Amino acid sequence: MEKRLSRWGIGPRTFGPSLLFAGTAWAVTRVWPEVFLVPGLNPGIRTAGLVLIGLGFSLWLAGVVTVMRAYNRDELVTTGPFALVRHPVYSAWITLIFPGLALWIRSWPMLLVPLLAYAIFRWLIHREDEYLEQRFGQSYREYRARVNEILPVPRWRGRVHRTGSSH
Repeated sequence: MEKRLSRWGIGPRTFGPSLLFAGTAWAVTRVWPEVFLVPGLNPGIRTAGLVLIGLGFSLWLAGVVTVMRAYNRDELVTTGPFALVRHPVYSAWITLIFPGLALWIRSWPMLLVPLLAYAIFRWLIHREDEYLEQRFGQSYREYRARVNEILPVPRWRGRVHRTGSSH
């Protein structure tokens, strides 16, 4: 078996560039608001942004605590935030925190940050998935088949049997 994956996974390689881009997007929006602020948004949009940020940090913290404990015990976790999404730490940033920040500061360049982070995530995540499949085998394959990768919502579709019927 290959050497153990870092406890940080692809996080630094995904979020280093994403955070750099986010900082740049924020800075250009502050310097040139007439160019980069989204005009005409309802003031409640900032509140929606704060709600997304709060939900995101809650998911991120729960994911970090859970994955660190599991890493130390060398076990596959499929409960808690991991029952909702396979990659809650990445999901929190890509689907909640970055979009929430974009809404909060009303910056259209910030709207590009989750897209960039997701593109990098998709480019790199195969490394974690391959490692977890090699380390945990069928348990991980079954978990992967039933839990969304990045969207923190349950799968509602029924299971389809090979005969084509579902229940």
